[in-house]
Amino acid sequence: MNAPAPIDPVRLLSSVGHDLRQPFQAMRLFLNLLQMKLQEPKQVELAGRLEEALEVGAAQMDQVLTLAALGAGTARVRAENVPLGPLLARVVGEMVEKAAKAGKRIKLVPTSLSVETDPVMLDRVLRALIDNALTHATPGRRVLVGVRRAGGPALLVADDGPGIQPANRALVLEPGGRLERVGIALRGLGLGLALCHQIAHRLGHELELGGTKGLVVRFGFSR
Repeated sequence: MNAPAPIDPVRLLSSVGHDLRQPFQAMRLFLNLLQMKLQEPKQVELAGRLEEALEVGAAQMDQVLTLAALGAGTARVRAENVPLGPLLARVVGEMVEKAAKAGKRIKLVPTSLSVETDPVMLDRVLRALIDNALTHATPGRRVLVGVRRAGGPALLVADDGPGIQPANRALVLEPGGRLERVGIALRGLGLGLALCHQIAHRLGHELELGGTKGLVVRFGFSR
């Protein structure tokens, strides 16, 4: 009997991505039904912690599967004219509560700019960049989200955290690459910035890391 063909893990994950996401959707539904029946404070608290753990797991799985789809070339990408103002306002509005729980704020600078990009992929990028900024920003301070036109239209997400030295910036753009931070408990897989980098490449955009005090991520649409 001939040996089986080698398994390509990237293509495998890409092909089963839909099936792997379904259990998380079912767990959300069952958990919501359970929460509606809970009354005792301790039970409600435990259910809340379960929900947080579920959302962390779902987000990590989504990052892995999206990276696999991008690597296998099966990710659906369709560029169209996207008004940035409504998209940024929606995503920031949905993440305000998460920021508040971390003792931080998100400051959105309104914009009327429209760009040619994939709105679904840009949504993923924005969420990943804000989540990364919230992880490293100083408690009590804010994360800035806005758009800059000078030098080509670009989305900017900035925080006042420890930043990333130039010598280490290439590392954090690789899947699983992350820096050890004293006093910061990292629950992620180190995929957020790598995912944004891969999406930028797939869309023909640019991702740049900068800043001397904190981190400024520039997601440029000009290329």
